[in-house]
Amino acid sequence: MKFVSLRFPGRFEDAFLYMGRLIAITENRSVRVYDMKYIVNKLEEDKALLDVPTLLFFRNDWIEDSKSYYNSHNDTKKAEFRKAIQILESTPICVDEKFVEPVEWDLEIEADILLDLNIYNGRAYIGTNKGLYHLDLNWEQENVEPIGKAQKRLDAKCVHTTAKYGTVNASCGSEGWFSFLDDFGLASNSSHKEKYSSEWSLRTAWLEFDIVNYSTTVSPNLFKSIRSSLPEEESESTNNFEKENWIVTDIGKEEVNLNSLFSEVNYKNFEPDDLQFVYNSSQTLFLNTYKGDMFALGLKKGSVNTPTISYFKRYEGLESLISSIHTIKVGNGPGLIMETDEKIILFAHKSFIPILNSEVISIRTFSRSRHYQNIVSITTANEILLIAIFDEEGY
Repeated sequence: MKFVSLRFPGRFEDAFLYMGRLIAITENRSVRVYDMKYIVNKLEEDKALLDVPTLLFFRNDWIEDSKSYYNSHNDTKKAEFRKAIQILESTPICVDEKFVEPVEWDLEIEADILLDLNIYNGRAYIGTNKGLYHLDLNWEQENVEPIGKAQKRLDAKCVHTTAKYGTVNASCGSEGWFSFLDDFGLASNSSHKEKYSSEWSLRTAWLEFDIVNYSTTVSPNLFKSIRSSLPEEESESTNNFEKENWIVTDIGKEEVNLNSLFSEVNYKNFEPDDLQFVYNSSQTLFLNTYKGDMFALGLKKGSVNTPTISYFKRYEGLESLISSIHTIKVGNGPGLIMETDEKIILFAHKSFIPILNSEVISIRTFSRSRHYQNIVSITTANEILLIAIFDEEGY
């Protein structure tokens, strides 16, 4: 497993990779925009690096291209590729003002604390202690700039957002969970709609088309969605940046407590009170316990609303408390980036691999992106780290 890092020094609160740019928010509420194409092109002025910076930090999808150096049948080219990876892995790359001059402009929002940053369908969503804002950005310009001013969507403190299928979910702690359905008017047969649930919401996650709300770190409740498909002309429209083929148009009132699934496995492996953190990807529930064991429960659709367990696996060796989990692609398979009290850990190939020993402000992965699936963005007190993960065994 290879880890290659780009370091962006400065005092930041969060960062997000989108459409060839790194969008970073400073502690002074200014936005810095770094052009990733410029950065990788400048790195590749060193011919020994080949096109490795582009493959790692700009177009992950090209790694699997049969024309890439790594997939070449020429052993010499493969050796050159491995050597370029080694050079980058061993050389700290500092993207400071001497390396590139970023575009910078004021965010202009009234907030004391930035709690979440998400960019979906070309629009930035900013969760703060004073509410949720959105800001439309002009991605067609070489220097990305805002279109108008940030719009306040909620007054409630917003701690977490998720977005998919045209819908944006905002978790507001004790003030509930808000869903903005078809927030971009992508479906011609639906209209903008806002749904509200008064129950606690620390975060939400997607389970295929449905939404899971976490009222605590160990309490996932599933809400079934109603969706409609987009005709080809609508899915290819210029305002559908994500190329969504389906749009969620409503969320059912009935909820299913997924804790009921734990009873099928806990009597042999852990007590309910031993659960420390629960996270779901699109097809799996991950459970961490205070004893340091992690469990994976494969999910499949049941005959009724509640999913059923398709497999159960136990992984030993983490021995840490988890505060957040993020999905990432590693080689040709899925992986997890886990934030613990002491370090940041990659879970892949049934192993726990430390990648950073530091406290962090935020972590972002981009599992839905075609271009940045192997990258994790980590904001610390002094810098942003973009870490590209290259799994030699996965290709």
